[in-house]
Amino acid sequence: MSFELVPLTLATAPPVDAFLAAVDESRASLTRWMPWCHADYGRADVERWFGEADRMWRERSAFHMTLLDSGRVLGVIGVHDIQLYGKREGELGYWVRLSERGRGVASTAMRSMAAFAFNELRLARASMRIRLDNASSRRAAERAGARYEGALRHGIVHGDARFDAALYALVPDDLVRPWAP
Repeated sequence: MSFELVPLTLATAPPVDAFLAAVDESRASLTRWMPWCHADYGRADVERWFGEADRMWRERSAFHMTLLDSGRVLGVIGVHDIQLYGKREGELGYWVRLSERGRGVASTAMRSMAAFAFNELRLARASMRIRLDNASSRRAAERAGARYEGALRHGIVHGDARFDAALYALVPDDLVRPWAP
């Protein structure tokens, strides 16, 4: 399993069409799980997202990375909702294109992004909120070595709906244990 994590900024963003192709391939599942994805998600949405991701990098408020394999967009992972004062934690969010699921891309990316959060941002914890009924995403978190910490009632907002969420987390010690995707 080899791919690279590239900061999602205007200077390093993949071509809009390549990004949109990954979304289009995965649209049915993304629409179910990801609030940002909708039936008409298109070029303007991608361009707006690239600008937002760039702004967040510049402001150091969130850090999203494109998962690339020889220029092919595999998905995105990021750390957001960063709390520096007191808690020193952030939340990981991710998606992987349909044809790449089940190969360890998500779990490998989670560990890499958590290492970035711990080493570069000096966070002490990287958590994930996953809808209780999203079995594949929960499996990916567990394969990454994240520990299930319980359910958060109404822990995820998707449009006007609220859903209970499984809370998983990685801490620096989790990354030193032997691991395979």
